[in-house]
Amino acid sequence: MIKAYAEMVRDLTYKDKTKRENNLNTIIEEVDRLNALVNDILSLSVAESKMLVLDEETFNLTELIQTIIKHYEIFTTTLEYKFIVNTNDDIMIYADKAKIEQVIYNLINNAINYTGDDKTIFINILTSDNEVKVEITDTGKGIDDDEVNLIWDKYYRSKKSHKRNTVGTGLGLAIVKRILELHNFEYGVVSKKNKGTTFYFIYKK
Repeated sequence: MIKAYAEMVRDLTYKDKTKRENNLNTIIEEVDRLNALVNDILSLSVAESKMLVLDEETFNLTELIQTIIKHYEIFTTTLEYKFIVNTNDDIMIYADKAKIEQVIYNLINNAINYTGDDKTIFINILTSDNEVKVEITDTGKGIDDDEVNLIWDKYYRSKKSHKRNTVGTGLGLAIVKRILELHNFEYGVVSKKNKGTTFYFIYKK
């Protein structure tokens, strides 16, 4: 597709500003998609080859999530998505900050793709004496019971057609699974038909 649109600009649309810009925008979008896919393949390959080494440190999980949400401003301003973060405290955890950031990004991207028509995503940080639980919830159609155990598999695609394909490559949840397993974090998914899905992970204090 990239090659075809590049040839179209070269041979046909280079004199028509509107068509040329549309073709070039398509090329840029396809390059971004290909770049994301390559990066995800590399991330998963490293994780599955057991070459992934955790660089653990103490960091502020609340601050990290709030920073991540700011990076989705384009979704709130142009696509009318709403990201609702529920937490009251600065919560410190000991983990690999960069990899937990990747987990949160992938779970939010997944929620963006599957949330309902209200385009709302909830991010909850729940604390108790012994643990910190991070939940990322969409308001979409939910996951069939026979698919729940399959969604963590790389390249698995739902039988349903309610995915927006806004972001992601199909590898996000497989990467999430591997990173959380390396941290020995409990993780899972709870889904209710036509009421939404919650992905979560738990950090033991």
